[in-house]
Amino acid sequence: MLPNDSFPVSTMRVVTQSVVPRDITDEFTSAASKLKTGQLVKDDYFTLFEAVGALEIMDSKMDSGYLGPGENHAQALDDDYDVTRELSPEEVLGIMDGLLCHEMAWHMGHPLSQTLFTSLYLDKLLWPVPKSLDEATFSRGRAASHDKEAPLVHLVLRAYCLALLKCCDFVHARVATEYYFEEEDFVTQLYNRSLLSQFEPEPFYDLLHQAISWVDEQKDKLDENVLQAMKTRLLFRRDFLKGMEQDIEVIETRSKEPFLACLPQLDDMAKSTTFGAQVPDSFSWKIQRKLASTVPPRPMVNINFDDALAHLRRLCQDAIDLQEVIGYRGPYNFKVTVWTLLSRKPQPSVYIRSLVQSMIVNNMTILGAVPVKQFLYDELAELVLPSSILLQANMDDIEVPSDPRFQIAKQMDAFVQRFSQPFVDTFRSSCLNRCRIRRTVCHTIVDWDNLQMEAEDLDEQLRTLSKEPPLMLANGDATYSYPLSSWAYHQKLVQFRLILQLGFELSIYAPEELPGMYWYLSHICSTHLGHIDRIRTFTVATAKRNLPDVAAKKRDALERHAALQKSLKLLERLTTQIVAIDAFAISLHALYVLLARHRVLPTASSPQAYSSDRLRYELRMKPFLSITLPELVPYDEYRREAVLEGDSDEIVLERATKAISEARKAWEATLANGAFIRDSDGEESPAPAIEEDWKRDIKDTKRACIGASIAIGTVKEALEKRTPKEPSDEAANRPSINLQVTIPEVGSKARWHDWWIVPQISQGTVATPKKT
Repeated sequence: MLPNDSFPVSTMRVVTQSVVPRDITDEFTSAASKLKTGQLVKDDYFTLFEAVGALEIMDSKMDSGYLGPGENHAQALDDDYDVTRELSPEEVLGIMDGLLCHEMAWHMGHPLSQTLFTSLYLDKLLWPVPKSLDEATFSRGRAASHDKEAPLVHLVLRAYCLALLKCCDFVHARVATEYYFEEEDFVTQLYNRSLLSQFEPEPFYDLLHQAISWVDEQKDKLDENVLQAMKTRLLFRRDFLKGMEQDIEVIETRSKEPFLACLPQLDDMAKSTTFGAQVPDSFSWKIQRKLASTVPPRPMVNINFDDALAHLRRLCQDAIDLQEVIGYRGPYNFKVTVWTLLSRKPQPSVYIRSLVQSMIVNNMTILGAVPVKQFLYDELAELVLPSSILLQANMDDIEVPSDPRFQIAKQMDAFVQRFSQPFVDTFRSSCLNRCRIRRTVCHTIVDWDNLQMEAEDLDEQLRTLSKEPPLMLANGDATYSYPLSSWAYHQKLVQFRLILQLGFELSIYAPEELPGMYWYLSHICSTHLGHIDRIRTFTVATAKRNLPDVAAKKRDALERHAALQKSLKLLERLTTQIVAIDAFAISLHALYVLLARHRVLPTASSPQAYSSDRLRYELRMKPFLSITLPELVPYDEYRREAVLEGDSDEIVLERATKAISEARKAWEATLANGAFIRDSDGEESPAPAIEEDWKRDIKDTKRACIGASIAIGTVKEALEKRTPKEPSDEAANRPSINLQVTIPEVGSKARWHDWWIVPQISQGTVATPKKT
């Protein structure tokens, strides 16, 4: 044992009553200004306990139990507003509109504590938790004699409030069961309250019908305009509740009527909102003190009625168009439908996105009809395995384990078990918000790299079982198709492009990074085009081997020929799309190289002490560092290609001009192909509203192409007019062409498409550097 004087003695700071506080703000500011960026100062004695103790107590922003001067406990927790008092029709109308605004604010992602739960009327209905719907009244704890005396409050407003809560219950139940991000997409916290989930919806309809009937009976007693406005809101609440009640059952009902009925009612509500009278006292932030919350009270969220209606109108329209997703027409068409719907601007609400998640896969079926295994097989058949024995083998039909078909079926079942979930998740990830889509894909692309290697091993085993004939190359070497790993590689390359293109949409890249990132997008497109050409080569070879049987008009051969032709059409469609992306990326890359060369491209406003081109490249390539194929481009090669080292301005300008011309033709061809693969040329669109969105997206891209053509022409004209460069220009970092360049922000009218950042270029005055 250690002697007593050898025990470590803990240091303790002693604060005496003689300490005199003084203001150290100026001293602290002066000391902090001497710190370098990234430098930290840590006091070993300033612990977490002391940090929490430093929070200001008795501040109403931090202390929910704080009482102001002259405020007693009852005044702090309760409001003087009487929810049983009689209201005028105008006041009831105003409260309805206020509740709708708070409901939409909740849909937008604000907590219930700052929106609907600030309503004194809703608080009275929900707390204490009612055991029956009849118990959920405004006169709880009092005599119920007022109910018949004030039907505007106890019948009309109560029916509206209860139906609103039930709508919120359906929304909460759907979102909470799907993949979402708390306080980023939606806040599901209920603060120890119930949204009447214990009650069936039928009694709510009865209450609404009673309220509507009562309003109809008052035509001769009250103002007709106010009554009609009130009835419109009750009818809307009834139809909206019906739409929310459908939920995932819309796959079976295919009913658009509830939300279709809501749209004209929203127009009437917008016109009649002026008839209402606001009752601000019926909403109070003090209710937050009674909620089960771990955060201090926050200010009430208020949005105006026009914004609330706009959000609600989009929600209803998205719910209507959502049904165009339901009809299954193959994986490619399904992917286009889901992605186009969820890429709308503004993005559909979290409820719609959660509903799409449920529709994509529910009880191991796609759209409630197609088994996941069949869905994966359809995807393989469309792209790499048209009419293949690998997809036709079934262990139920063959009972002899030694039969190669039995072994093939066994191996393919293992493939489905391993690959079905990641494949379905590529669809489900599109239901997230745009930032989370990119973040999720940055993680899943690593998984797909591993899946590709697993698929390659499986291909080698299946090749011997299926006795696949080799394809002889021009140099005499034999090669095989490797269909499963080819399909996995295709999926991975799609994710590569998505990460890069979402980076442009989310403004991740600084202006000086745009040349390099558009080059890298072009590099990935070129890799993808080469891979699709390889898949096409094996599909064509299979089609040639099948021609003798087709000539003999054998039934099986004709079916195989049709499947092969369908696959070739899809490959041609994919090629056209990727060529369009590749050409546009090449043109923007060349355009930005010219702007950067002549120092007219905007850059970071302040010098970045802890940054360099090499470090930025490592940061941008971080999602791809562990990917084995395609290999990461070394920085030195990337830098040479990004700045087009060794190419003159004339060569770069010609490169941009030719590429933008090719891009416009390719996007025209993409638009002519249409959004979906159809069985016949004259067939009507299976999803007209979504195809219209898809066409609008392509047309916006074409507009961006035209803008890029104009920008390239402006640069060409400026280069032709430039004066000979003075020797001092290089040292002075002075632009050599007379141009002004602006990078349009996302969402601005000058940004025709989020994925294509076309600079706004105009003739300007060359700024003369100031002498220092």
